[in-house]
Amino acid sequence: MNNTILYGRISKDIECKYSQSGVARASFGLAVNRKYATADKNVDFFNITAFGKKAEVLERYFRKGSRIVIYCHPQQEQYTRRDGTKVDTVSFILDDFDFVDSKQESKIQPEPMPVPNDDFIDVPDGVEDEGLPFN
Repeated sequence: MNNTILYGRISKDIECKYSQSGVARASFGLAVNRKYATADKNVDFFNITAFGKKAEVLERYFRKGSRIVIYCHPQQEQYTRRDGTKVDTVSFILDDFDFVDSKQESKIQPEPMPVPNDDFIDVPDGVEDEGLPFN
């Protein structure tokens, strides 16, 4: 079993794409601070892929800069470039995730509040505050 837990920030807004069979797929980058930074690098960027309902939830509730904890497994892939060189890559397939930011921190837009009716009247100058019911 090969499991990985990553804590970081989403590096760009997440966008879902759908297969012909209707399965959601979201790919995004995750910026993870190194515990021991070197002079030339203190952040690592990982490619994360999510499928199904989790991909749709990620797209809806997470934005660039949102903090997240993801539980995933690595997947090694190999492809050949046009010039014939072989390239090995490792990406991570999301198994689960946890929210880190509060709703306010993650900038989730709540339903708009209705505009209150502006039935207030101005208090004329010279009226004493003692006669107002909310003192």
